[in-house]
Amino acid sequence: MTGPGFTKGQVNRAGRLALDFRERVLSDGAQQAEEAFDLDKLEEAWQALTWWRSLHARPLSSVAANLRYHVEKADARMEGRIEVAQRLKRMDTIIGKLARHPGSVTRMHDIGGVRAVVPSLRDVLAVRRRLLKSWTIRKERDYVSTPKRDGYRALHLIVDRWGLPIEVQLRTVLQDEWANAVEDAGRARGVAFKFGHGSDRDKLLFSALSEVIAGFEHGDLSADNLQAALSELPSLTIEPR
Repeated sequence: MTGPGFTKGQVNRAGRLALDFRERVLSDGAQQAEEAFDLDKLEEAWQALTWWRSLHARPLSSVAANLRYHVEKADARMEGRIEVAQRLKRMDTIIGKLARHPGSVTRMHDIGGVRAVVPSLRDVLAVRRRLLKSWTIRKERDYVSTPKRDGYRALHLIVDRWGLPIEVQLRTVLQDEWANAVEDAGRARGVAFKFGHGSDRDKLLFSALSEVIAGFEHGDLSADNLQAALSELPSLTIEPR
């Protein structure tokens, strides 16, 4: 795929240059970084990255609209909070991901992302069934059956739309509440918990909280037992809506 003077190779080189500049700013400060880099090349790199990011906007909107349709059709008995939201990954977040997971910009599958929040695991699976029948799925990651080490749970589907990948996240309300609590705690404490930072105690707490929620959603805990288990955790709590 090519654009207004940009190839995939140029986009990937732009990503590496932007990452190098970011690391230099963090280590030496903005002034020294600007003195060490060719600012015209940095500007061209930014233009290439901005162009590549913009390519995902139309496929993203298409996937989001289609996902809303499938969520509505998946199960007319859905009761409770239902949301579908979309976002283009910010440029600083793209560069930050390159720092955490070295690779190439054009191989990132989540520059465009859509999230559906539905009431229950049954609803998540109902939406998933519809998507597998209707869409071209590049990859599926089941973080419900195999959660991440920090306790994150959701279903992720990588959808091919017009030659570009769009990430679709399917979460229950409580899974979404957990993820929001982790982000809120990170902002309040200035720690990027969602990227694996923080103390071992906090990581164990988030994981324990996720296990309690999963027990409730799989029917192993009653609503009363859920509240009791949440109240016993030493710091963070999540109130089901």
